[in-house]
Amino acid sequence: MKHRKIWQMLLTILLMGVMFAGCASAGTKASGKNGNTSVPQKTEETSGAVKKNAAETKENGEKGTVMSDANLKIKVVANGKEIVFALNDTSVSRSFYTQLPLTVAVENYSNNEKIFQPPKKLDCRNAQEGACPVGTIAYFSPWNNVCLYYGDAPRYSGLYVMGIAVSGAEQIRNITGKVKIEAVRQ
Repeated sequence: MKHRKIWQMLLTILLMGVMFAGCASAGTKASGKNGNTSVPQKTEETSGAVKKNAAETKENGEKGTVMSDANLKIKVVANGKEIVFALNDTSVSRSFYTQLPLTVAVENYSNNEKIFQPPKKLDCRNAQEGACPVGTIAYFSPWNNVCLYYGDAPRYSGLYVMGIAVSGAEQIRNITGKVKIEAVRQ
């Protein structure tokens, strides 16, 4: 009987700790320089935050953070300009990376993205869907499209973030015709 009460008390303490931690993190908001909350981050700031959390990826599974060990980077060459993307450590990014180099035709879609289809469907196991700020490369699994965003896009079912532009994001809007995509060797 005494052991049962000890276990109940330990379980209660553990549950209270988990609830307290969840409530504390749910109440946290980003604050901008002018004191406003929920200020959108610039691409450079987003990229820095993603890189900062890269070490957590190995401990916490596939969260979509930039790879710290392999530093998978790709470049998209279009119209004589280069866009370099740092890919995250997800099954989607790794399966795309293994298909490189590619030469593909890029199309306009909507008013915020360019799209193309990789030769093979990408592996979405253990990947998380997410929103796509400017400069994001993502995979839309229902249509087998890789998307390059020059405008923000909300989280959408089947849309998996693969990485973020670390240079040349402003060129995405101007991509036309055939582009070459290759791994950046370091």
